[in-house]
Amino acid sequence: MRRRGGSRRIEARLRRRSEVASIVSSREEKNVTTSKFNMSAMSAWSRRVFLAAAGSAAIIAAAGVPAVNAQDAEWQKVIEAGKKEGSLVLYTALVGQPSTKQIAAAFTKEYGINVEVLEARASEIRERVRVEQSAGRFAADVMFTSEGQTMLYDTEDKSVDPLPATPNSTKIGDRFKLKVPMASVMTIPYGIMINTGLVKPADEPKSWKDLADPKWQGKILSDDPRAIGAGYLWFFSTYTRIGEDYVKKVADQKLVFTRDQRESQRRTARGEYSIYTPVIMTDFSDLKGLPVKFIIPEEGVPYVLYGNVLLKKAPHPNAAKLYLDFMQGPTVQKIYASLGYGPVLAGMTDGLPADVKAISEAKLYGTTDTTRQNEMLAKSKEIFK
Repeated sequence: MRRRGGSRRIEARLRRRSEVASIVSSREEKNVTTSKFNMSAMSAWSRRVFLAAAGSAAIIAAAGVPAVNAQDAEWQKVIEAGKKEGSLVLYTALVGQPSTKQIAAAFTKEYGINVEVLEARASEIRERVRVEQSAGRFAADVMFTSEGQTMLYDTEDKSVDPLPATPNSTKIGDRFKLKVPMASVMTIPYGIMINTGLVKPADEPKSWKDLADPKWQGKILSDDPRAIGAGYLWFFSTYTRIGEDYVKKVADQKLVFTRDQRESQRRTARGEYSIYTPVIMTDFSDLKGLPVKFIIPEEGVPYVLYGNVLLKKAPHPNAAKLYLDFMQGPTVQKIYASLGYGPVLAGMTDGLPADVKAISEAKLYGTTDTTRQNEMLAKSKEIFK
């Protein structure tokens, strides 16, 4: 009797999956749009990635692979509840990235849930959330932000809820499973950029230590390490890993400081400086055709870990859970890997162009620690006067 009952339940689940597949197919034919985004915004690449992921799911279903009954049933309830909620509000501190729209469109195609996005600087979003929640308004569901910011939201602002367990959360790399309540998604890598017209191949810096070579004195444009940003990330990582003596030698190089990363890349490309550091490695595609080269230092790349947090009293809690899970799944992880970001899920760089793959797979060197922020900023200001 138990076997017959189990068979009926399996058949019922297969029928439900078939119905869901029919619904998704119907939505694809109607070219579902969100309130903010249209599927036409998706690149040809992301369509192929999405269809490949969907195809894999179909193969698994057709093969009759049994699900883990209790977990599958509970997650199916989340899916159904999320679809009924129908929308999701996302705040993101990753400003001006086309991938945000691409991912939102893919999520809508998968679940039929509209995504509304607000982009702003991390400090602006933090203040917005603080004001909203103080007034009893809980407007947003999910926030895409950094590990450091998450610590502030959690310990100081008390504005986030604990992370829910999702199917994909158990599959990410162990180093990305955090103590803070952030669902890790990708890493932003930083390296060295040179002007190839000013730096001969034999003289190219191969490591962070090479920046201390006296031949580069007065020729380095650097993001300001005395304020939160890329320069501070470089300072924190190299001070911790190489040491204070090294950082002091770099300080003797008469660095020119800047806080405009995009313009600094252009200034270096124009030949104003031989080296710009640290550069966001994912910007390499924006500068193709210009006399510049992006270098992955031998020690590795300082990085910022980005992910999603679940904001307190999210108005669409089930849609939020689906989004957290989707961002750690193969569709999104492949999109980020294709742009040079470091994925948190293994096996996402297969088939990428060699230059992109090298950046996406670059060894992670170090990142910042929010608990030491005041101490390290003071040290940086002391060294770089």
